[in-house]
Amino acid sequence: MESVGKKIVKNVRYNAGAQAVIVGVQGVASIILARILTSSDYGIYAFAGVFLNFLPQFSDLGVSSALIYRKDLDSRILNTAYTFRNALSVVLVICALLISFFVPRFFEMKNVDWIIRLLALNFIINGMGFISAALLRRDMNFAGYNVAQLSSSVAGSVLSVALAMMGLGYWSLVYANLLASLAFTITINRVRPVKLALEFHREAAREIWHFGSHLFFSGILIYVLFNAGNFIIGAMRGSEALGYYSLAFNWGTKVPMLLSVTVLSVLFPAFSRIRDDVETLKNTYLQAVQYVSLFSIMLNGTLFCISGEFLKTILGGGTDKWLPALTCFRILCLYGIFRAVLEPIGNVVMALGNTKLLFKANLVASAAQVLLLYPAVFFLGIEGVALTVFASYILQYPIYVRYLRRQIGISLWDLSAALLVPLLSAVVLALWFLAMRHVNIGSSLYDVALKALSYLIIYVLFCGAATKFRLLRDLKLLVGR
Repeated sequence: MESVGKKIVKNVRYNAGAQAVIVGVQGVASIILARILTSSDYGIYAFAGVFLNFLPQFSDLGVSSALIYRKDLDSRILNTAYTFRNALSVVLVICALLISFFVPRFFEMKNVDWIIRLLALNFIINGMGFISAALLRRDMNFAGYNVAQLSSSVAGSVLSVALAMMGLGYWSLVYANLLASLAFTITINRVRPVKLALEFHREAAREIWHFGSHLFFSGILIYVLFNAGNFIIGAMRGSEALGYYSLAFNWGTKVPMLLSVTVLSVLFPAFSRIRDDVETLKNTYLQAVQYVSLFSIMLNGTLFCISGEFLKTILGGGTDKWLPALTCFRILCLYGIFRAVLEPIGNVVMALGNTKLLFKANLVASAAQVLLLYPAVFFLGIEGVALTVFASYILQYPIYVRYLRRQIGISLWDLSAALLVPLLSAVVLALWFLAMRHVNIGSSLYDVALKALSYLIIYVLFCGAATKFRLLRDLKLLVGR
């Protein structure tokens, strides 16, 4: 039987290959869209998302994670989960329709009501494929899961660019979102067909809820963490300011999102299989956090170092269109690093079944953010929101570190040893940034690429020397050579 370690490597390989294509497709689409659409287009779309992003917390209630966590599944559990999820989807569509009638009464945001109504269809669409998606992740069959993600990404990216070029503005984002969801659901059901029936068993629902309840409440708090800033900016500063913040947040958090779908999505089912072997779990986590740190600092650190050129040359097409987001973008690039480093802990906590701790940590961060957001926007604008999001997220670190020490014996020394090379590499990158700040090498795409490459080379060479090029050997293992 294939070991868990080999499965992790194999599935990270699948995810990395798929995400390379997805990032390429979405990256090109995002750059084209940034040049065509206005900050108000992004702001209107993001403001509708503030309301719609809340409702999905009620569409799952931790059901998917509960299915992955359980050692045994039967038709009773699967049918109950399927029935429960789709019943909730219908309720959420009705709630979204009600919200769409009230939002225009309080906020002047063009067509936000119709955007909410259209995007609400995603609840129905996604509900039809979530069992197949959960089973693929549970079986660690990420090759099949990535096929669905690829189809979704390509369909959504191509349509968004085509519609934007036709002059549809923010509607191009709306229709592309719907098509992407539809493509994912159709593909995932073809890749992992499963026979389901509308049945409800109270005992099965109770078993699912026992694990998923704290994940559900944590999801609500995570919604607050990721959307409260959008709401307060949109309400106080309008769609243009929200557009700047939304673009900065999306690009600043692309790396943790990328790591989440390539590495972290594999870790939860893998950690669940080895949760009774504390020493193996400990070593696997420390290795994961080291590599996540190395890659997040490399990518987000480089993005920070070329942030001005990235916004002006790549996204702005040589104009100052997105430069008002520069300081906010830099803050969120740093936030993206800290977020990526923290997220593997959540997989350990879920694998050990302590979902209550996730709720506690997110509650602390959400409370701090809610208390600080209004004065942050009032006095510092979107930069204040970025600082608040960053600071509130860091508050989770002490809670999780204490848990790791108590539960699986990871000390501060263990964490420091795992993070030593990433931290030293970050210092080297910062010193190179300071040295390059006053070097003018031009502003063409070629010049920006050359500058980014210099940061990557310096970083990789230092990491390689510090680890005796162990990273390179592990990457060879990852690609199967």
